[in-house]
Amino acid sequence: MKHKKLKEEKAEQVNNTAEENTVEEATQQTVEEATQQTVEEAVPDKSTETENKEILELKKQSEEYYNRLLRMQADFENYKKRVTREREDMYNNALETIAAQLLPVVDNMERAVDVFRKDKLDEQYISGVEMVCNQIIDVLNKNGIEEIEALDKEFDPNLHHAVMRVPCEDEDENKVKEVFQKGYILKNKVIRPVLVKVSVKQ
Repeated sequence: MKHKKLKEEKAEQVNNTAEENTVEEATQQTVEEATQQTVEEAVPDKSTETENKEILELKKQSEEYYNRLLRMQADFENYKKRVTREREDMYNNALETIAAQLLPVVDNMERAVDVFRKDKLDEQYISGVEMVCNQIIDVLNKNGIEEIEALDKEFDPNLHHAVMRVPCEDEDENKVKEVFQKGYILKNKVIRPVLVKVSVKQ
């Protein structure tokens, strides 16, 4: 009986030892797993880091392309403006050259009409000369060349060229009293100033 009791106690002791070993093993495994997880969390994933680098590089490249596109667009707009301005300057210069050659013809035809009227020539002949003269003036007007108004206007040295002065009263000072030769302007550029007689205070 005593022997049986000793045997049971020994078996119980063995079971307790086995349970303790199992608990220790389980505890150690849990600690190892937790440590491994902590290490994995502390060390960044190389693939994720590579992806982030690629994203940043692509973003930087995209910004460079966008800025380059903006610069190219601005350069193209400036180029279009420059070409338009140069084309307009060429056109205006050509008009100015043609007008400079035609205006003396217009002057002579207008003088001829005045002389014909004074000499009382055939009105049909005078009308024919006037018609040709007006046609030339119409062509000039359609291309932006206009006559400068001068008679009884305030004298403007930018538009008028005084070739004669006449004394006047205070209220009539610095006025154009007579036009000797018509002047013409193309947009804001004077092609030929008006030759005038201007009133001046004594």
